[in-house]
Amino acid sequence: MWQRSSSAHLAVADPGSYGARFLDPYGGEQRTPWSEAARVVRLEDCGPVRPFPVRSGRRFAPGWWWSATTGRLVHYGSGVMRTQVMLLDRDPSVTAVACRPVELFWRGSEGTVVSHAPHLMARFSEGGGLLLDCAGRGEIFPRLAHRAGVMAAAARAVGWQ
Repeated sequence: MWQRSSSAHLAVADPGSYGARFLDPYGGEQRTPWSEAARVVRLEDCGPVRPFPVRSGRRFAPGWWWSATTGRLVHYGSGVMRTQVMLLDRDPSVTAVACRPVELFWRGSEGTVVSHAPHLMARFSEGGGLLLDCAGRGEIFPRLAHRAGVMAAAARAVGWQ
């Protein structure tokens, strides 16, 4: 089923039709329906599906945050992401934080496969999860705003935020 996105006037796939790509703890690529991945896979144990590029001339580079919540390092790609990781690490309801552990994919309006890897994922003590994109200062581009809407629909479809 397809519906119209009110914010970007682009077609959005039914949340039940999303696929998920992730790297298992041994680094092997896995693909499964998103609803199954959210329910069964411990995404917090998966490595990043996409690396963060290091660009010369930028004032900030990717780095690592030692998480008191998880007892291990969490990768981040920007200062905004580092701040979000720090805030999630201080939240007592958060039991795990991971950087880009999953990439969701779906069929776009023209039949092409579209994918997006949210910057961060968090697991809550009650079992639910959170997908989070970290935008910096300034205007959010329509493409990212549309994908954020798609991620929100995918998260709601499995009881996540």
